[in-house]
Amino acid sequence: MIIKNFENYIFKGSGIKGIKTSINISKKNDLQIILHEETQDTYEQVEDINTVKAFPPLVFSYKDDLLQKEDLENFLEINKIYLLDGHHRFEHISLFNYDYFMPAVLISSENVKIDSYNSQINIDEKLFIEYLLENNFNDNISSRYFVEFNFTKYSSVDIHNIYDLYDFKRKLLETQIISPISNDSNNIKNKIINFTPIKLTEFNHENYLFPPKSTWISPRI
Repeated sequence: MIIKNFENYIFKGSGIKGIKTSINISKKNDLQIILHEETQDTYEQVEDINTVKAFPPLVFSYKDDLLQKEDLENFLEINKIYLLDGHHRFEHISLFNYDYFMPAVLISSENVKIDSYNSQINIDEKLFIEYLLENNFNDNISSRYFVEFNFTKYSSVDIHNIYDLYDFKRKLLETQIISPISNDSNNIKNKIINFTPIKLTEFNHENYLFPPKSTWISPRI
């Protein structure tokens, strides 16, 4: 995909630079967009182009350092980008296939920081620890795949990769043992758990989608 209309964009707070442009995903444009997260269908979607026009930009990452490309003054050619922020908006736009150029900000992958999206437990702390033990999680296993609670990391011999771990998180979400809570929320309590943060390179894995609210990605719009 060739992009000819773009401008520099600076994220507030971080000073990180990106490129602001617009992308029409209803057109066949040889652009592969990699998604990494499921969405929470908490509302009925209704076709409304005016709502779409009010959406903030989608945020994508690109493998190269965009600001260092020699041909940037004339055009930018991209073939694969990773959606970082705006999964609900992207889902809505894709559902109704709007013929509309959606504003988008692209940043270099080296500037992407991914943290675990906070979750809070909805049951008694003791019961939660018991639940972890019942699922073969304990605090005496050394592994990079973990559930962290009260500054203690719990791992399981049954968890072999990041996808196994987040399948377990999906199970916790579906049974409402945990629920997501924004990392910048002022209502964060003590019952917060985190999981091994996902790497950008782990997004594109056989069309696997992580459960909703798995990643807290910065910079943010």
